[in-house]
Amino acid sequence: MFKRKFFVVFLLFSSSFIWAYEPEIAIGTKHGGVASTILFPSNSIVKPTYTFGYTGGVYTRLIFEKYFGLQVELNYMQRGWQEKEKSFSYVRQTHYLELPFITHIFFGKKKFRWFFNLGLNLGVYLGEKKSENIIDSHNHDKVYKQHELAVANKFDYGICGGTGFEFHTKAGIYQLDARYHYGLGDIFPNTIKDDFGRSSNQNISICLGVLFDVNKLKKQRALRGK
Repeated sequence: MFKRKFFVVFLLFSSSFIWAYEPEIAIGTKHGGVASTILFPSNSIVKPTYTFGYTGGVYTRLIFEKYFGLQVELNYMQRGWQEKEKSFSYVRQTHYLELPFITHIFFGKKKFRWFFNLGLNLGVYLGEKKSENIIDSHNHDKVYKQHELAVANKFDYGICGGTGFEFHTKAGIYQLDARYHYGLGDIFPNTIKDDFGRSSNQNISICLGVLFDVNKLKKQRALRGK
């Protein structure tokens, strides 16, 4: 119930700013790195650490107030986690297609802006890759259920937030963005009978992006046509 209310409040908050004046529209692409792990219950014996991967995609941004806008993205992201013990090391990398809906809040002048992003992140599981290295086979006699469990919930959702800055030039808008994603869903079954009551994706990403002002591009084409 709480999650549904959160989604409704966020959508109302975002839509309340739209079309206050003629919007600034930009489209672009971004690429970067991501550090990911998974959140198991606090009393779990599993102690996952971060694994590193790639993230990148395309996005569009609408600025419709003096300091507010809305950003929608379509990204590919490599998530997962790793475990390291004396007898073995284990890495599980999962692949997702993500659709973040972001409220964009910025400060500054036209050439330089500092911004905050806050929003919802929806994701679809695409596949995974596992690797395990047995260091000491004599002491590696435990059964690790999280290694054998398949991803049961293909749909993922959560909240994301971060900060960054951008430079506006004649060639385009260059952006550096750092973001944290907190998963609200679980990738494994989470009933009382299951092994893990919590198994949510957590990740930190840093991306470089470039945006192109659509209105400016239209004006340039119009001048060329004359």
